[in-house]
Amino acid sequence: MLMGKKSSFLFFIFLYLLIITLSVSAIEPTDISNHWAQDYILNLVNKEIMEIYPDGLFKPDQPTTRGEFAVALAKQLKLVPDLNHHFEDLKDYPGYELINALNKKEIITGYPDKSFRPEKEITRAEMVTIMIKSIGINKDEVTIRLTDTEAYKDVPENHWAINHIKIASILELVNGDEKGYFHPDKTASRAEAAKLLTKLAELTSNTGYITDVYPSSRKVSFNSQNGERIVYNFNDTTLIGRNNRFVQLDEILKTDKVFIIADKSNNLKYLKAYGLVTQEDITAEISKMTDGFFESEEIKELSSGNLELLKPKLQGAIREQLVSQGLSTEEIEALMRTDWAELEELGRMRLSEAIAIQTGLSLDITRSILSGDWDKVKTYGQIELIQRLVQEVLNSDLLS
Repeated sequence: MLMGKKSSFLFFIFLYLLIITLSVSAIEPTDISNHWAQDYILNLVNKEIMEIYPDGLFKPDQPTTRGEFAVALAKQLKLVPDLNHHFEDLKDYPGYELINALNKKEIITGYPDKSFRPEKEITRAEMVTIMIKSIGINKDEVTIRLTDTEAYKDVPENHWAINHIKIASILELVNGDEKGYFHPDKTASRAEAAKLLTKLAELTSNTGYITDVYPSSRKVSFNSQNGERIVYNFNDTTLIGRNNRFVQLDEILKTDKVFIIADKSNNLKYLKAYGLVTQEDITAEISKMTDGFFESEEIKELSSGNLELLKPKLQGAIREQLVSQGLSTEEIEALMRTDWAELEELGRMRLSEAIAIQTGLSLDITRSILSGDWDKVKTYGQIELIQRLVQEVLNSDLLS
């Protein structure tokens, strides 16, 4: 009798182990063995973030659709489903409520006709842009503009996704091929999506304030908005910005709100502070408006009346501009000497116009710089920046 019970017990143990083994083997795709993305794929399949097709295949090299990627991302982010219908073509799409959740978070948008087109294949640039927005970089105040950072050979500076691609590279989410190409408009594969989603899970974002910087230890004390204190590590590769320029950590003000991205080991990868607009912020923005023709420090000098800076940089070009405007040689020489006593207001106006034409700055900003009126410079600079941002939006791809 004892042997019978023992045999029954062993049988049930065997059956239990068999069921577990079959369950584990059932969720492993049959077409990813030795594939470069095998580990990434298994990670997401086991977490039910990405799915296997009914035939037991994952099809790692098959293109990813917008719908597949959006649903997987929403699962990864553990978003609350949104049952409202925001897109005309999602009413019968499986997982539409997760795509709606991404839209509610402003991570994705649709097409102008209010469609999402879930069956459309997603490009590498689109996938990266959505990913960067999903980690919190979806507003201008938390975005660092990497205009002076090298990109890939096939991603020009005017590409609509250039900044997102650069940030994704710095965060080590993506990389190009061995020849330095990124292929932004190439369709992303399911394997690439699995890799990107897995790497995203290794990063965390947070918003709060910097309370202390420890330069010798290369650490920074951060208080999150919910009151939690976290000590992060930083190094020379940490991307740090404040308002519209790159800065050192000790330049961040105590009152600045700070958005950060860090890895699982609390290594800071990205830090953007935003707060009180300083003179340095204004001159940096104006320098950008001149495409770097004037450096920030040179703009400060110009505003203080030191037009000696015009001689090495602008003298020849300014003279040509003034001649074309009908000024006499005497007037031009007086302007170059900034001898305002010899000139009427028209002379000051002509010089302002010549500088504006040569540098690309607006006339209002140029006049304010030459008169040292920083309140007006700040106001005009903000207007100019807003106009540029609106133009960028109008010229950009609407499929973010």
